[in-house]
Amino acid sequence: MRTDAFEAAPFHRRERAAAIDHPLILRLRVYITRGTLDRRIAAGSPYWSSATLALRAGQLVDPRTLRQTARALYGIVRYAERVGSRPALTAVVVDRRAVLSSRHAILGLAERLEGEAPMAPRGVALARIFLTDGIGPLFNANSQQTVIEAIWSIEDALEDGGLDRVADE
Repeated sequence: MRTDAFEAAPFHRRERAAAIDHPLILRLRVYITRGTLDRRIAAGSPYWSSATLALRAGQLVDPRTLRQTARALYGIVRYAERVGSRPALTAVVVDRRAVLSSRHAILGLAERLEGEAPMAPRGVALARIFLTDGIGPLFNANSQQTVIEAIWSIEDALEDGGLDRVADE
């Protein structure tokens, strides 16, 4: 491949190629513990404090991960709209009322994740936890936080200093 063709390649492909440079054991450790690492990053652990956190932080702000997270947010709104008032036959029970009343905020967060602005790994980790936390506001009407409050927290965390490049830290 010619050098000028490489330079014109989408940036995220070069980032993913750089991630492959990490030792296999490190990548495997991050894959297996990604939920725990996400919770640590969401809690404010400095992502540069260890190789596993740094690699996971880089994965969180990768355009592919951001698109996946945005698609999941769009999907939760579509699900709540599609189910309607009929009983849902699923293992996961979404608080349909909370999702529908916060529809615009959820869709706004999804659009932001698809945007070009730099994102802080902590905000992306919070968004992923928001989508999977069974006792969180998406699934639990008695959650300590509303969907809107959770989205405000995520939005604030996304702005807390975007990740310039994990490798540069």
